[in-house]
Amino acid sequence: MHKALHIVLRRKQQGFTLIEIIIALLVISVALGAVINTTSSSVRHGTHIKEKTIALWVAQNHIAEITMGQQWLSSGTNAQEAKMAGKAWFIQNKITQTPDQNIRRMDISVYSDKKIETKLVTLTAYISKPFASSQTDDGLQTNVK
Repeated sequence: MHKALHIVLRRKQQGFTLIEIIIALLVISVALGAVINTTSSSVRHGTHIKEKTIALWVAQNHIAEITMGQQWLSSGTNAQEAKMAGKAWFIQNKITQTPDQNIRRMDISVYSDKKIETKLVTLTAYISKPFASSQTDDGLQTNVK
């Protein structure tokens, strides 16, 4: 009888039961699901940050173009398209008058879609009225406000 008990104990110790295997697979699948979810979330956030960064560059370039071009923009709203990083970006300018007649406020919003629904970034800049330049008789250039 002692030998029979030893054989029964030995059989129980030889492997895992079906329940143990199912529970182990369940634990592993839950852990892998969490890892996959975290990874995909990180990729989505990285893509969004990249888009926002490029949109910020588009807005900064737009401000630089206007200030370098010495443009005096009239009040109102207009839309433009710009290309950067192999993609089309859509810019909306809102120009408003300030209490100072020589300064205008420019709100630049950059969108990733043509329908102007997905706003990625908005920058505000203040643009001063450019100096009018005139030449004197002696060939010197003077700036007149």
